[in-house]
Amino acid sequence: MLGLFKVPRHHLKKRAGIVTLIIVISLVSFGSYNAYSPIVNRYEMNINKPAGDISELNIVMASDMHFGLLSNREHAERLVKEINVLQPDIVLFPGDVFDDDVEQYIQQGIDEVMAGIQSTYGVYVSLGNHDKHEGTMEHLIKVLEDSNLEVLYDETVMIEDSFTLVGRKDLTDRNRLQVSALVDKVDMSKPIIMLDHQPYELDIAQQNGIDLLVAGHTHRGQVFPGNLFTSRIFEIDWGHLQKEQLHTVVSSGYGFWGPPIRIGSRAEIVQITVRFNKQS
Repeated sequence: MLGLFKVPRHHLKKRAGIVTLIIVISLVSFGSYNAYSPIVNRYEMNINKPAGDISELNIVMASDMHFGLLSNREHAERLVKEINVLQPDIVLFPGDVFDDDVEQYIQQGIDEVMAGIQSTYGVYVSLGNHDKHEGTMEHLIKVLEDSNLEVLYDETVMIEDSFTLVGRKDLTDRNRLQVSALVDKVDMSKPIIMLDHQPYELDIAQQNGIDLLVAGHTHRGQVFPGNLFTSRIFEIDWGHLQKEQLHTVVSSGYGFWGPPIRIGSRAEIVQITVRFNKQS
């Protein structure tokens, strides 16, 4: 009787191979969907400072686009369309706009696509560890600024005499300034928002009066179990964390590094609604 239920070994191997193939195809399809179908995650917060005539600020933030061969023009068009639907007051990109080279960004006309972003106070960028190429940093920054993206390279700018933006060089840049030096001449009575690609040194940002820090870099691990490692490496690898007056928002990223697959994370755009104290 037992012989009736025996399955030849070559049949078992064939079935196991089919099951494995189905699992792999399903995971790749699911991961690709997560990579190319971004969601919008929303956060609300209060900053206990007056911002001139601005009582509420609609910030749209995206990080880690990694524009290149796979995170391509179509993905950029999707980003711009979604940003414009959200009707931002200001747009912030804290790093890794490129995927190590600007050539695909230019050749695919992604620079023209990004120039279509609409916002009241403009689009501001800090650079990440992948924002580099074989040419000069001046050329790289010019490519971005030709896209109507204002690069803050260890620089500050006051917006509408209401709040200050601080954009840091990436942690990998040996010449980057300390936060204390960047805010040395900033009006601390008004809100200060900082773009810093990698979410390190949160205590330093808090001690130097930063009110909102936006970052990326972590990709939230991108592919499971990567998130288990990023959650241990970073104080916050995704989401919103408040420490005293400092709010930190870390994005899982809009693009991807390497293959266009996300499992355990999702491509995202972040919308942050900030409410300020009224002018006394």
